[in-house]
Amino acid sequence: MNDDRTSSIRICQDGHANALALNRESTQIAVAGRSLLKVFSIENDGFTEVCNMRGGKNQNLSYSSNDVAWSSLDSNILATAATNGVVSVWDLSKFGRQKQLLVYNEHERTAHSVAFHGTESNLLISGSQDGTIKCFDLRSDRTAINTYFSNSESVRDVKFSPHAPNTFAAVSENGTVQLWDIRKNDRCTSQFTAHSGPIYTCDWHPQQQWLATGSRDKQIKIWNTNPKNSSLENPKNVSLEYSIHTIAVVGRVRWRPDKMYHIASCALVVDYSIYIWDVRRPFIPYASFNEHSNVTTGIAFKGNDSHILLSTSKDSTIFKHVFKDASRPAIKANPQGASFNFKGDLLYAYKIKLVGPPTPPPVQKTSLLGSRQKTPPSTDQFHLAKSSLYHFLTKVHSPNAKDVTKTSLLKDFHALKGCAKEYILTGGSLAEICAHNASVAKKYGKTNVSFLWNFISQLYAYSSAANLKLEQRNSNASQSQSNRLMAQNSNQSSSGRPGDDKTGSNPNLGSAGLVANPTDDFLEFLNPKSDLTSMLCGKGQLLSVDIEPNCCDFVFGETELTFDNVNCIKGFRDGFLYTGPHDLIKDYTFPSSNLINAHELHHARPRKELHADSAQESSPPPNLPSFLKISDGNPVNPPLWEPHQVLADCLTLQTEIGDVQTATCILIALGDRRHSLQIDESIHENWLLSYVELLHRHQLWNEATQIINLSWIRSVSDMNQQSTTMHTNCGDCGRPLLNAVGWYCGKCRSVQSSKCSVCNGVVRGLYAWCQGCSHGGHLQHLKHWFANNPKCPKCGHLCEYE
Repeated sequence: MNDDRTSSIRICQDGHANALALNRESTQIAVAGRSLLKVFSIENDGFTEVCNMRGGKNQNLSYSSNDVAWSSLDSNILATAATNGVVSVWDLSKFGRQKQLLVYNEHERTAHSVAFHGTESNLLISGSQDGTIKCFDLRSDRTAINTYFSNSESVRDVKFSPHAPNTFAAVSENGTVQLWDIRKNDRCTSQFTAHSGPIYTCDWHPQQQWLATGSRDKQIKIWNTNPKNSSLENPKNVSLEYSIHTIAVVGRVRWRPDKMYHIASCALVVDYSIYIWDVRRPFIPYASFNEHSNVTTGIAFKGNDSHILLSTSKDSTIFKHVFKDASRPAIKANPQGASFNFKGDLLYAYKIKLVGPPTPPPVQKTSLLGSRQKTPPSTDQFHLAKSSLYHFLTKVHSPNAKDVTKTSLLKDFHALKGCAKEYILTGGSLAEICAHNASVAKKYGKTNVSFLWNFISQLYAYSSAANLKLEQRNSNASQSQSNRLMAQNSNQSSSGRPGDDKTGSNPNLGSAGLVANPTDDFLEFLNPKSDLTSMLCGKGQLLSVDIEPNCCDFVFGETELTFDNVNCIKGFRDGFLYTGPHDLIKDYTFPSSNLINAHELHHARPRKELHADSAQESSPPPNLPSFLKISDGNPVNPPLWEPHQVLADCLTLQTEIGDVQTATCILIALGDRRHSLQIDESIHENWLLSYVELLHRHQLWNEATQIINLSWIRSVSDMNQQSTTMHTNCGDCGRPLLNAVGWYCGKCRSVQSSKCSVCNGVVRGLYAWCQGCSHGGHLQHLKHWFANNPKCPKCGHLCEYE
């Protein structure tokens, strides 16, 4: 073999190539594209242009081409599919404009693909954007002899089977594959959904009855069209044999000759490389060619030579690739790595060096012309690499031990499902909703969530302070004269009960209950206009305050009360008294953002220097209970605590630990109060969408619909309006029935879709309909039919009936 090196040629200056094809002898290559149709001869060291069918005055013949095909029986006959829907047949043995032998204007939209019959030189088929497949007889220059209607808006590729001469495959943009008998144009012999996106290419295996398809979902799938007990003429089922995941949309696929498991592919966008895959190892390419500088548009092997690959690209070049120059990605792959699972177990894989099989010695052959060494042909195989896998457990479990992880996961699933079904989010007062949901959460073992519901009930259902908004405190000197917090030590002996101390019982207290000493400098930190003032009017209120003498560096009386020395009061935290257990106040502090800044207080009034003698004179006796009394005549407002930020932090924490259900349900239950929380609306939307997706994943459709209906965000509430309108299709032409004339199809002028596929009678009542083949009928008839038959009674489509 003399083709021992990679070579290339630039084919044009303007435009680019869209497809290529080889003649029967694999000595010439035809390239078609935008204003391009040329034929090159394949030489040992490159390419030589033989014919340019669009040179000179023939620039606009059939416009630009999407595909080109060479007759498998006549090396002078070519066919092209143009973007204006024209299918042209070319004869290379003629001259000038006579090379364009036939022109068919049958398609209404762009023609995507053309293919010649393998044994009948006069038969040609084409697939188009109009959703039809046309069959042409080259002996007739008028119209197509047959038209095949698919159930899609566009047919992207058509290929004749090399195993059954009357069968061809057609792939569509709706992700379906159809197998047709060329003799029957009323319906396809088989149809199945192959991909989740449009299919752009297909190719038959030269030896096996496998069909390879490439799609926009970045997958190459190998389908066995002839499983056991079936044939291509009468297929009973189609099975998926192999699947390959690529990194880009698949544009072309071609099987490698003489290699049963090798297939070549190129991308439609983004990726410029050509990959050779071994379908048995679909995770990494067997070989790759990276010579093109733009997207590859056409690939083909040189006849039965599996070592030569020809390709063309949007960079306007043709490359002849030799396999000995290909790169092997498997050699660069890392055969070692480590990974953790959710249990904390570790998997570690490391490389093991392998020694390849010994190379057999060359065979000595003697002849009359002398001796010559003959090297046996090399066999293609993957790079020899092997890894050893080790599994490290976080804890050794006995065989009889119960898997706590599975139990925990099952418990979480039951809790999620139970709470989603039993939660009440609307229809009652907030107190009733919180009480019910708290009991439901406690029922499923979510004690922290139950506490959070009760927390919300106490704050928002019964407390009016939660509805108030904290105003910014101003420490101006003009406003500081109106309200002052004063503390005075009680000199009387009492039992510490609030009832023992009455207004006026202390001689040091004035008639108003506060020491009116204008020379003292007190702190002002309350808003006199707060709505809570009315709550404290009337009788003087005494708040018990326990003082720790050991850490007290101030006194009640002439010395001012500051935030620097207020820590000596038990329960006084961040500006207000805590009346619960003393050990809890050390672990919980309220947000500092809603309280008074001590730095501002220092600048509000100049601090007086504390004298040691005055501090000693005013120091209270040990263990003497003290009282903080609020004046009747000049009531002051205690600092209000806003729970909004605390609740916002709680909800954020719940989502961070994976409990988006609680956060979403609380937001819905709060109603308009949710707007007081400092949570952005985009975060609301994210939580709602995540919870709806979680409910859909567990098939909780009714609960997900309830969440969507209760949503206050339009993008979420509109989800119920999406994909709820579905137009039925005509069973004959596959077009949607968009008009309002019942089951009448305006395109094919037929009402066959109104008839049952089983009994052929007009359906009156419940109608079951398959979205894949557009056939349907009476619900009970189809129910009995699919109980024993997996395929459509009219077209043989593999319908999914539940």
